[in-house]
Amino acid sequence: MKKQNFLKGSLILACSALAAKLLGALFRIPLTNLLGGTGMGYFSCAYGLFLPLYAVFVTGLSTAVARCTATCAACGDMAGALRIRSGARRIFCIAGLCGSIAAMLAARAFAVHAAGSAQAYPAVLAITPAVLLSCLTAVERGYHEGLCSMYPTAVSQAVEALCKLVCGLWLCHIVLDSSALPPIFDNFSREALAAAAAILGVTLSTAAGWVCTLLFRTEIPQQSTDGSVLPMRKILRMLLSVMIPVALGSLVTNLTALIDLVTVIRMLSRRLAQDAQSFYAGAALSPDIPPSEAAAFIYGSFMGLSVTVCNLVPSLTNMFGKGVLPCTAQAWARGNRKKAAEYAAQSLVLTGLAAVPAACGIFVLPQAILEFLYAGRPEEIAAACMGLRSLAPGVILMCLSFPVFSLLQAIGRADLPVKLMAAGAAVKAAGNFLLIPHFYTAGAAISTDLCYAVILVPALFLLRRELGEALHVGRAFLGIGYASLMCAASAWLCYSRILPYLPQRLSLLTAIACGGAVYVLIVYLVMGKTLRGRFRA
Repeated sequence: MKKQNFLKGSLILACSALAAKLLGALFRIPLTNLLGGTGMGYFSCAYGLFLPLYAVFVTGLSTAVARCTATCAACGDMAGALRIRSGARRIFCIAGLCGSIAAMLAARAFAVHAAGSAQAYPAVLAITPAVLLSCLTAVERGYHEGLCSMYPTAVSQAVEALCKLVCGLWLCHIVLDSSALPPIFDNFSREALAAAAAILGVTLSTAAGWVCTLLFRTEIPQQSTDGSVLPMRKILRMLLSVMIPVALGSLVTNLTALIDLVTVIRMLSRRLAQDAQSFYAGAALSPDIPPSEAAAFIYGSFMGLSVTVCNLVPSLTNMFGKGVLPCTAQAWARGNRKKAAEYAAQSLVLTGLAAVPAACGIFVLPQAILEFLYAGRPEEIAAACMGLRSLAPGVILMCLSFPVFSLLQAIGRADLPVKLMAAGAAVKAAGNFLLIPHFYTAGAAISTDLCYAVILVPALFLLRRELGEALHVGRAFLGIGYASLMCAASAWLCYSRILPYLPQRLSLLTAIACGGAVYVLIVYLVMGKTLRGRFRA
């Protein structure tokens, strides 16, 4: 399989992520319209358990296999790289199986005591096998990424998204359209079972992604440079030395979603009990929503609409951080600090080029975006609109944090993201308790913004210190910021002027096209020469 440089690898992953997220939007948007705010609350509860487990068993594993493989490849030790993959397969098949079993046993307690809703139990249970399947996939992806071949990751991501779209919506429709369900499900509402069916589609998609990675041809084994064979114990130590700090950092990252799961519903319920009338007014909640479902409805609207829209941006830009890790690790292993700093600057600028205009657009047109995507859910849109606008600044911070963390991991300082994310999680938890009673889901969004601000600023300083080379990205980000503000202003002005004359969806598409054209023109005029020089092969 042919090796790719950073820019080509990042482009492959970015295109794959774009396709996967388009398919993901085709899944989440109609799913939200099918389940509504309450059903999406149950769906989000399942992810609340899965994401921390995914962080522990999967995120760190892929990074660890990629970095160890990249180090062997940089030394010409292909036999060692193959031995790493073989050992990781055995070790983490067992670890993933234990994780899935533990999740199954804890599913009911998590739904009742952590999520605060017994109705979420079927959805939580349905996602537990995905831990094992994701572990198996992570090993294969990490191996190929370490060899700077991004096609297996790219293709498997697209296959996962397609399978999730087809299976998730199909199974959800079956449950919703069934005239009668087996008596064993009598204790659960139709929305809860439909959410579980959709989650089962997600689990099946992880199986499809794993099978897809197995279809790619591996590198031809070559003799190790020193004739040695890596023992299993050494392979485990190598993997864990990278995986543990990365997994802890990813776990703390996903703790923000878990913090929302544990605090948002409880804080909203407490506020509702104090003064129901002001609660309904402050949360922009329809009086048709019964008080017994109000907290779950708002949480589901926030996670299913606001967070889903915002996560589309980092899920695309994160591919730049994923693509830069093996290239930076190889440059660092060869002692080429200048090349490592060049990769760092390129990944940050590429991320900023995509993230900053997207965040500005979300800030100026939150209601228009939600109405475009969820036209059949006006009650959910009203509850989610302010949360989406408040999340917009955090989109930039989240997008930039991922490549910085990947770069720190690539140069052997995976401990630093853990410490920074721990501080960010503390800010997130404190912010939720202080802000949600006054600002509802906007309070949860603001605390997320503050969390990533606390993380990103010192992370950039530490990256610069560890590299020992200047990044020279300040001027590029000034140009990106100016172009993005003009882009957002143009889109808002265009939308507000043509909305009375065109349908809402056509108005928004026209406004986005107008803003995008302005952005591309300004970037070309102000930064064209600089960008060509920075990204010249």
